[in-house]
Amino acid sequence: MKYNLIADAGSTKTEWALLPPGEEPPVRFVTDGLNAMIADRKSVSENFSAAAEKTGTALEKYGTGAEIGTIYYYGAGCATPEICSRIGDALLSAFGATSAQAESDLLGAARSLLGDEAGVACILGTGSNSCLYDGRQIVANVPSLGFILGDEGSGSALGRRLINATFKGHLPAYLEKELTERHGLSLPEILHNVYRSTSPNRFLASLVPIIREHTGDPSIHSMVLDEFGAFFSNNISRYKGVRALPISFTGGVAANFSDILEEAAKTQGYILGHIAATPMEGLISFHRAHSSN
Repeated sequence: MKYNLIADAGSTKTEWALLPPGEEPPVRFVTDGLNAMIADRKSVSENFSAAAEKTGTALEKYGTGAEIGTIYYYGAGCATPEICSRIGDALLSAFGATSAQAESDLLGAARSLLGDEAGVACILGTGSNSCLYDGRQIVANVPSLGFILGDEGSGSALGRRLINATFKGHLPAYLEKELTERHGLSLPEILHNVYRSTSPNRFLASLVPIIREHTGDPSIHSMVLDEFGAFFSNNISRYKGVRALPISFTGGVAANFSDILEEAAKTQGYILGHIAATPMEGLISFHRAHSSN
């Protein structure tokens, strides 16, 4: 018997779900992340080999003859047909599956959040992205431009704003003191992590828990609200007919700041749809519904 496999692959971790037939709960596991745009062939092969080994262990519970049917892979960095084709070939090689479909993480978000309905799907995590989805495919995408040029509303953007506000005197004195002393935000360390490290965006996003802890302070609340407002203004407003459509979100930032995100959406006149911390639950529902059609 063949079992389909879903992957939601981020740069930090990849969530997998092996789907048995019927309503039996999927077997879920996590492996290292992968950014398909920057990973070389060796890294891709090693990553998928490790995942295939875990999948093989999961298949053992179903007995002899259990094998992988179709792999639905939604990955960070799957930005071009060439990259998607390369990842699909690597999946087939590693898993011995019947077929493999490699797609962008943004399409994964859209299918997870909206299913077969039209709307706008957004990712607010370490980075940010959005798309207009017609219930079948992405029909428009305002490019995120990454954490240097864009990524409004993301964890990296919020971290950047917190650092700016802290060291340029935009926060109350007591809060500035708490951030620099209790949380250890020293200027030399920050400058090193932003300008000398290999993952400055992850460092900036690592400050999100501090921001969440202090959203009761008016200055922090206002900062987050303004950043989400910039996300709507610079990205969502560019989609035709968007004010008649639900705006749905996935990602840790969206889930952890859902109250302020809802406030920002209402302020700018948007319909807030579904918010999910990760896409996997929605992807499981989507592919189970479509496998029965």
